[in-house]
This record gives sequence, C-alpha cells and structure tokens, in this order.
Amino acid sequence: MYRHFLLFAICLNLVLGSAEAQQTNTNPCGTVGGRSSWLKRYQNNPNAYPKALNTILYVPLTIHLVGSDDGQGYFSHPKLLDALCTLNADYADVEIQFFIEGDIRYINNSFWNSHPSVLDGAEMMFANNVANTINCYFVADPAGNCGYNLPYAGIAIRKGCSNADDHTWAHEVGHALSLPHPFLGWEGGVSWDGSVPHNFNDPAPLTVTYDYTYFKDTLIMDTLIIDTAFVEFVDGSNCQIAADGFCDTSPDYLSDRWQCNANGQSNTVQTDPLGMQFRSDASLIMSYSDDNCSNRFSAEQIEAMRANLLDEKPFLLYNQTPEPPITAAPTLLSPNNGEVAPFNQVELSWEPAENATHYIVQVSRLGAFPGGATLELVVEEPFATITTLESNKLYYWRVRAFNSHSHCAGVSTTRSFQTGDVTALEEVSAISELQLSPNPLAAGQTLSLKLYATQSMPLQIILINSTGQSLKVWPAFVNAGPQAVELVLPADLPAGMYFLDLRDQELGHKVEKLMIYR
Repeated sequence: MYRHFLLFAICLNLVLGSAEAQQTNTNPCGTVGGRSSWLKRYQNNPNAYPKALNTILYVPLTIHLVGSDDGQGYFSHPKLLDALCTLNADYADVEIQFFIEGDIRYINNSFWNSHPSVLDGAEMMFANNVANTINCYFVADPAGNCGYNLPYAGIAIRKGCSNADDHTWAHEVGHALSLPHPFLGWEGGVSWDGSVPHNFNDPAPLTVTYDYTYFKDTLIMDTLIIDTAFVEFVDGSNCQIAADGFCDTSPDYLSDRWQCNANGQSNTVQTDPLGMQFRSDASLIMSYSDDNCSNRFSAEQIEAMRANLLDEKPFLLYNQTPEPPITAAPTLLSPNNGEVAPFNQVELSWEPAENATHYIVQVSRLGAFPGGATLELVVEEPFATITTLESNKLYYWRVRAFNSHSHCAGVSTTRSFQTGDVTALEEVSAISELQLSPNPLAAGQTLSLKLYATQSMPLQIILINSTGQSLKVWPAFVNAGPQAVELVLPADLPAGMYFLDLRDQELGHKVEKLMIYR
C-alpha cells in the first residue's frame, strides 16, 4: 500500500525548485553506453529473435522518490503521474506500456538526492533496488545530468527534467532496453575526453573514441574502459557497424542539447568522413534534440527493444494483465465552497472514481497549487482527514485518481473551504471498538455498527454532517462485549461526509466517519 505522504515546503523550497527546473547547463543524458554484447548479437541476426509484434507488453517500474535528510523536496505525485502519462504516450507506438509495481518508495538522503557521480548513484541503487522491475529514481541532481541509465542498476532522473512535455524518462528507458544514442561514440567528441576539437564543416574522422567505464553490463571499478566507434556515412554503407548499428537512424554527431529547425532537423550542418553534408534527425527520442522536437523511436529501435524484453529480460514480463483504465476525474462531495470546517480535523470526501485504487489529495492556500506551498496526501479511500491546517484561513483542495496502470485521468474541479476555531471531538468512551459497514453507502441504506462495549449502558447514536449539525438521533442500549446495531439512514441525505457520534451515559464520545453517495 502506498504510504501517506504530507508535504508542506517553505517558500525557499519553491524558489529552489523553480531554479532547478530552469537550469540550462545540465547535460541531457549521462549514459555513455556502447552497443551491449546482447545488441551486437541481435543486430547480427535480428530475424532470429522474437518480437511479439502487435501485442502490448507491460513492464513494471519501481518508483523511488528521493528527498532530503529531513524528508523534504520529493518529486510531487501529480507531476509523477504526468511524467508516467508522457512515458506511456512515448511508447504507445512501441506497444510497450509501463506500470507502477508495488508501493511508491521514499528515500530521505540529501547526498543521494544531489549526488556528484554515477558511482554514488549506483550506491543508491544497490541499496534500494527491487528485483524484477526497472528501478527509477527521481532526484534533484543526478550527477549533473537530466538522467542516466546504469545497465546493472537502474535509472536516475532529474526532477526538473521530468515535466509533462519532457522525454528524458523515455530516453533513459530506451537505454535500459538496449538502445544506444544515434551519435554513439561522439559523447566526448572526437576523443573520449573531449580533448580533440572538431569543426563540423570539415569531414569527420572514420572513428571516434568514448569512455564507457561505468556503463558496461557489470560494474568494473578499477579499469578505464575506452572503446572505438565507426562514424556513420550519409550513404548508409556502413550503418550496420557504425554508431548505434541501426540503419534507419540517420547519421548524427551532435552530443550536446540542440534545437530543431522547421523541417525537424538540426540547425548544425555536419560533414561525414566522405565529405557529404547533412543535418541530424530531430524526431528521434534517443538523440539529444530538444524535447519539443523529439517524438519517436525508429522501426528498428522498436523491434530491438521488444526483442530485448522477450529474449534478455523476460523476468520483467510476469504480469501482462493491466488494471482497467480510469476515465473520469473524481467528483468532490464535501466540504462545499466556503464551508467552515474545524481547523484541526478537516474531513474531505469525494465520489469514488471507477477503477481507482488511490487518490492524490492536494490542499493549498493558493488556488494554483504551487509545488512549494501545497500539502499532498495519497489515500486509498474516497475521503481524507487533514489535521495540520491553520485556523481562520481560506484553503483550496482538489483530488486526482489513479491505479497502477492508469495515470492520465484528469484532476477534479477545485473547491475552497474556511477553517474555523471549532475543535474536533475528543474521544473518551466505553466503546473501545467501532466499525461501520458498508462504508461508503447510499442514503436510505441500512448501516451496521459492529462495536465492543466495556460495560452495559444506554447510548445516543447521533448522525452529524460535516459542519457539525446534528441530523438524527437514535437511542440504543448495549451490553458489555461485542455486538451489532443496525440503523436505517434517512433517504434524503445529500452525498458527502458525515459522522456517527456514539455518546454514553458519561457523555463520552466514539466518533467514526461515514460517507454517503447518491
């Protein structure tokens, strides 16, 4: 089950978060991977590998949200769902879809949240990875990159590069499923260490070198590993052995972030070793073109990723039955706009969304719900209790539903409420246990109260609405021990959150929430 998570960030966190998202000197991708031994075997004879085309493959992700030592600065849940929605849209034509396996996991570690090297990231992953899933870590700074993939460990992604219009996650998952950059070998320029300058007006060399010490299939700590890559020709004559080894990804030598022109190509003109000039294809997600330019994987890349899953990573394909989709946003029930609620116990409720297993609840003093000033709560039932608000303040709230496979349902409308000085009832009662069933239920339906009384006594059972108004009183007598009491609720109750208050002869209280739907 997802743990409940509350976040009130101070204004400084909001400023820092905005500054992070606006960084311009971040390397797009820290992955410097050659063609793996598996990919080389595959590209020698791709027809020998299963691909299960025209079948959706469902792949599990373990999501790790990394924050500071004191539990601040996690990637927000709505942004995570937006990023998942984008990831699955990027892989729609690939017919691979990703789902959240198990709990979203939270790591409080300031060093890992902003780690200086990929080795530090590997340490984080080795300490926290979940087997048989693709482990994805959302951090403030993954070694100066927007993201990177370690073949033996997992994916690290910068929170500031994970907005709904970013394709960093799709790019890194592509690496995890065997894809190199189309400019493979140019990550460090002509030479692996960037020491050899190159003028793109001049013919490129026949080969370039690159350092993939930390990006082999297994981690080797004490050996510098430099490899050589053939530079791809425009005429495609060496496409099977040059760069990424795919013949339907055209030559590309650009290893810095670049913007595209109106034709979906690079502004930079490059020259191949034979003197032929060209512009890079900006549409490829595995390139370094800007996010507003990239949108696809090539046909050969698609087949390779599917073959990689089926042949090398079948352990990821253990669950091919998706949860049904959520098609509508939740409908808010109570409190209504302007309603006054006890500041120390605000009861929020909404209609259950079909197929939803979890809900993200957001409460904020600002209607725009800025990340640094918004409380977030993840719950499994269609109601939530907020106990940390200030008195005599106006708050806004909204809800978003999701399940492990469905992340794109819209957010509810926004409502507001006013907190008052009314203090929530304190429970002091001879009723030690109380369970309502069913809950939620429809107005007019019979409600069963299962309770345990420490002594025999008369009771008043009072139905109270969310503003504290008593609506109906049932007299009852209970004996010591376990028993059940049945109540027929009024048929004209509006949908919303209510309370049942059991008062014994000593004026003690036992209060339980009750949700009514129409």
